Amino acid sequence: MFKRIALLLAAASVSAIAPIANPVLAAQSSKPAPPELSNIVYALDKAASSQDIETVMKYYAPTFNHADGLNRDRYKQVLSELWKRYKNISYRTEISKWEKQGDLITAETVTMVQGAKAAENDNFKLDARLISTQTYKTINGQLQVISQQVLSEQSSLSTGDAPPPVKLKAPELIGVGRQYVLDAIVTEPLGTSLLLGAAIEEPVEAKNYLNDNTINLKPLRAGGLFKIGQAPFASGDRWISVVLVRESGITITSQRLRVSKDFTGNQYTPLPEPDTTPSRVRPRPNNEQTL
Repeated sequence: MFKRIALLLAAASVSAIAPIANPVLAAQSSKPAPPELSNIVYALDKAASSQDIETVMKYYAPTFNHADGLNRDRYKQVLSELWKRYKNISYRTEISKWEKQGDLITAETVTMVQGAKAAENDNFKLDARLISTQTYKTINGQLQVISQQVLSEQSSLSTGDAPPPVKLKAPELIGVGRQYVLDAIVTEPLGTSLLLGAAIEEPVEAKNYLNDNTINLKPLRAGGLFKIGQAPFASGDRWISVVLVRESGITITSQRLRVSKDFTGNQYTPLPEPDTTPSRVRPRPNNEQTL
């Protein structure tokens, strides 16, 4: 059973308006953050790392909405379910830039998340990085988050004595209907080890945050997984996840792909890999996965 790696980034979404344990991080932004913004980021960091859901939610406005389709109640549910799966989880966020217009503050943040699964016989470890924007407004004397959008996210979930180290190459932004290349490369020699792998692509939707997925692993003839995917013919975000398994461990890597009708730039093209042939897929205009 494949546990959605992108689900784990629900926590990262919280962390995006969460942690600044070190005030120096705010100084790395284009201009010093106002105290009220730094304070809420620090408070959310502390509460989220402690898995204190009630304190975390105090900083979300009743009308909060997330670009992934989550309202405040659904957001709270996702976080509560996520934290049940992790015995510890920590957040560290930098405010990269911010601006104030009238009574609104908009901030872009970079968040690092680390965690370990809660099950006794499950030693999965999480590392994730997320970039997002949040809009804040003072409501009843308290600065609160009123909206949020994820701009970029990558994560890795690994277990075992020596899980395969994986470098994932895929675009973060692509035009509608465009093909793209996905490379998941194991960065050390396999030797005689058998490598199994598979990729899954799904739309970013509120209903998918807590879903489990069954994934069919196939033997890989090379040191990684190489595919050509097809973006859907409509704007919207996709989750791309790759599972790689060998005798000594498992690695699941995930990345968000933003599909935009306004993007017309060049698509990602990898360097040629020796003795490998990407699997090609035909376009599917009905938004189903193509990997």
